[in-house]
Parts: sequence; C-alpha cells; structure tokens
Amino acid sequence: MKPMDEILDNISGKIIEYESGSWQSVENLRVILRELSANYYYLTKINIEAAQDWNKEVYKFKGSNAAGETFADLTVPELRITRKILSAADRVLNSIRSEISTINKEA
Repeated sequence: MKPMDEILDNISGKIIEYESGSWQSVENLRVILRELSANYYYLTKINIEAAQDWNKEVYKFKGSNAAGETFADLTVPELRITRKILSAADRVLNSIRSEISTINKEA
C-alpha cells in the first residue's frame, strides 16, 4: 500500500492542477479524475485500517467508554485526518464530474 503522505501529496497535486484550470481539455480533466479517484481509494483503505485500530484502542482501554474514545482519538489521529480529507476530496470529485458533464453537453 502507498504511504499516507504520498497519497495526500498526490491528492493535493491533482486538486491544485484542477483548481488552476491548466488541464485545458476534457481528456486531461479525465486523467485528473482518474488519478484523484485512485488516490481516494487508497486513502479509503487507510481510513478503514485506522477505524479498525481506533476500535482496538477503545476496546483495550480500561475505563469508561467516553474516556476510551478520547484516548483512541489521540492514539489514532489518522482516522479524523482521513475522514476530513475524504469528505473534501469527494466534493472535488463531484465537481470534476459535473464539469466534464457540462463540457460534454456543450460540445
């Protein structure tokens, strides 16, 4: 599996490329969409692993459930990070799809 930092760098790079408008053609926009979608998948795998690790930490914690959740939040920060980035990337993916659709209708 790709390291999380590499995935995040790839996602950021594709979002910057999309935002800049430098893609200039539907084909280039589709390449951005494909690469962003692939990295979304890889980040989702990391999110699933983080969720499993978070659950393990809550289960192992000796104390209240709320305290266990707080401990797990501190122990497995990747879960919150990946959730936030997946949510934002999802909106960008939808925007790219919408832009491709609009361009295709105009053509």
